[in-house]
Amino acid sequence: MANTCDSARIRATAVGVAAVLLLSACGGRGPAEPADASPRDDPPAPAPSVPAAAIPPTLEPDPLWQAPFSSAPKATTDGFVGPVLPDEEGGDLMFLGVDGDGTTRWSTPRNPSCTAFAVTRDADGRELLVLLDSDADPERGALATRVTAAAYEPREGTLMWGPVEVPGTMVGPGLVFAAVEHTVMSDQSGPRLALDPSTGGVAADEEADDRVFHEYQGTLLVRREGRLRAVDTGTGEELWNGRDLTPPESLGAASGDPTPEYGPRPVSDASGAVALEWSADHRDQTVYTINDLRTGEPIAELSGREEPRIVGTSTGEAAISGLSAEDGTGILLGVTGLGSAGTGPAWRANRSEATPEAVTGGVLYLSGGDTVRALDMETGADLGEGTWTTPTAATGDGTALLPVESKGPGEAFVALRNAGSARFYAR
Repeated sequence: MANTCDSARIRATAVGVAAVLLLSACGGRGPAEPADASPRDDPPAPAPSVPAAAIPPTLEPDPLWQAPFSSAPKATTDGFVGPVLPDEEGGDLMFLGVDGDGTTRWSTPRNPSCTAFAVTRDADGRELLVLLDSDADPERGALATRVTAAAYEPREGTLMWGPVEVPGTMVGPGLVFAAVEHTVMSDQSGPRLALDPSTGGVAADEEADDRVFHEYQGTLLVRREGRLRAVDTGTGEELWNGRDLTPPESLGAASGDPTPEYGPRPVSDASGAVALEWSADHRDQTVYTINDLRTGEPIAELSGREEPRIVGTSTGEAAISGLSAEDGTGILLGVTGLGSAGTGPAWRANRSEATPEAVTGGVLYLSGGDTVRALDMETGADLGEGTWTTPTAATGDGTALLPVESKGPGEAFVALRNAGSARFYAR
């Protein structure tokens, strides 16, 4: 199935899916043959000075090194992975693996016309970097006729599986793929396919009658045989289905046997929490529940008068905002330890006008007007408010990358250490 990555300029965008899509007018080529990434040992680059007003109070004020990435990277437990865009003369896009000290450990090329990447975990809890490649060539007006996915161990760049053919780019959440018109990642796409992160095997395919919604580290939410079901991508075991769940109390006594539908998708590219939408047959009413994707355990019940907003992470945390089903007031919830039995909110607070935007390094960042507010994800404690920049990614040991002014093509990032006011959740 063709993928329509055909932009005429380099850019990077993330639209609430499990990927960053990178586009260029550089010449196309076929997808790379399976191989380990090339070893490197590039020392860290010196960091520029950063205005104190741009640094959150959760980070030390002295930059450590400048990251080599030219578009937003993703964090692993002890490093970062991300792209370097081609120069003006063209060439391949390069993905780099950088350790927590800023040393570049490996690189692997990809077709710059259309690629995407995600960090996930397999059934054994091992981190994996999944990269896309394609044969798109917009310079000749050629759309992609073949798109592949391959998984690497992010510390050394060792190939773990792939390449596996997929129908298009990552549309997420998780390892969900589809052809998307005009390169805009959204819910409007062709038939979707989900992969098992452990093997790259096909876990569900909409061309085989499944409806694919959401994947997170080996748990997949699908509609199969007329029912919403969570299944293990490796074994195919059903973990729960919509009829296993207790309808929300605020739905009232409904005629029939209410079952949920998949609700608003997370705004982040990974989330172990999902929103489910419930409706009553006897009246025009909608109620949302937030559930642990792996266990089906209910986390919160929210009013249908406003769509809930979920910001999840690859480390088992989620921040949820919405309206209380009890009294309609705005609430904000912090959840940790998703995927384990008995999951529930770690804390609950009244929601201000600020909107949850990202969870990075154990800190929830909310935006409101010209200010950014930070909360500790484990306790909900207020860590400060200011006009500083939100970090892009943070490793498990507390090294964060902060966007700074770029003096060349693409974006720029500097590394700073955790100041000790936030907790980090490496697994």
